[in-house]
Amino acid sequence: MIRLISAALLASTLSACALSPQMIDIVPKPEVVTRNAGNNQAVSVSTSDQRSSPEFGTRGGVYGETSLLRASNDMTGAITLAVRQGLQQQGFNAYNPADGASALEVRVVEFSYIPEEGSVVNRVDVKAEIHAVARNNQGDEFRGVYRAGNTYEQPLTPSAKRNMMMLNEVLDRALRQLLADDKLLTFLSGSVTAP
Repeated sequence: MIRLISAALLASTLSACALSPQMIDIVPKPEVVTRNAGNNQAVSVSTSDQRSSPEFGTRGGVYGETSLLRASNDMTGAITLAVRQGLQQQGFNAYNPADGASALEVRVVEFSYIPEEGSVVNRVDVKAEIHAVARNNQGDEFRGVYRAGNTYEQPLTPSAKRNMMMLNEVLDRALRQLLADDKLLTFLSGSVTAP
């Protein structure tokens, strides 16, 4: 009887430390100051995911290799939409670019979720690195790098809702840097031919 109780307690302890995979909605909404920086200049926006793996990371726990976090939606599409909206708010024509428009490629180089080691996860590091590659129809190019990160500490292992908040918050910070980069915006507006 004692062995049965011990086995049951061990099983419940292990199950408490085992974390299931999570699918996360990536819905960036970076805050942008409305202004006319673009003079209605047309910009074609695209996004590419250049990470080595589609997972953000693992939730940790005793079976960390299976408790992975992935996007539940089209992450690159969501980022493209957020950047288009941010440019539109600043006076660019980012929704109906004609032939010959400037092109902005947003590259996701890092978007990671790193939990502390151990069976109980109460601290998580989230990092994002975004590269911008802009080109105009004269063949000139501008490149920018935007990084954001934060360490989150909480009393309990984070839920899917909490993880969604953390990932989107850090991504918002990186995209906000991109959309506030006056050198990039000046280049896209056609005010200068090269940085």
